[in-house]
Amino acid sequence: MKFNEIPVQEWPDLKPYLDTCLLPITGLTGFEDPAQVTRSLEQLRDALETIELPYKGRVVTYPALHYIAGADMREQLQTISLRLKRSGFRYVIVLSIHTEAAQWKADDTDLMIILDMEQWTSQSVEMKSSISKQVQQLWQQVD
Repeated sequence: MKFNEIPVQEWPDLKPYLDTCLLPITGLTGFEDPAQVTRSLEQLRDALETIELPYKGRVVTYPALHYIAGADMREQLQTISLRLKRSGFRYVIVLSIHTEAAQWKADDTDLMIILDMEQWTSQSVEMKSSISKQVQQLWQQVD
C-alpha cells in the first residue's frame, strides 16, 4: 500500500497492521539523461511490486529517495529509519536497484534489499522468491 492511499482518519486503526515501511532508493546522481532516468524508475517500480503486491496489508511504501549526490547515505538512512520507527513502524525495509546501496545498511534499517537489474530479466522468479523469503524471515525474528 502506498503512503497516499491511506485515509487520514483510518491510519490510527490501520497502524498496528501496517507495521512495515518500505523505503525505495533509486540512486540517481544527476548525470543521467532522461532515458536513463526513465529506465531506472521503471526498474525500481518493477522491483517494488515484489513486496508491495503480496504484502499489501502489512507494508506501506514511502516516497523514494531518488538522488544520492553528495550525502553520507548511511547516515541519512540511519536518520530516516530511526524517524520512521519513532513514527510507529516496527520494521524498515530499504529496497534499491543501486548496487552501492549495499554499503549503506544502517542500524535501524531492518532489511536492505539490493537488486542487480541486469540479472532481473534472466532470474526474476528466483530473485522474487529470495525477496519474499527475506521479508518473511524479518517478520519471524524474535526481538
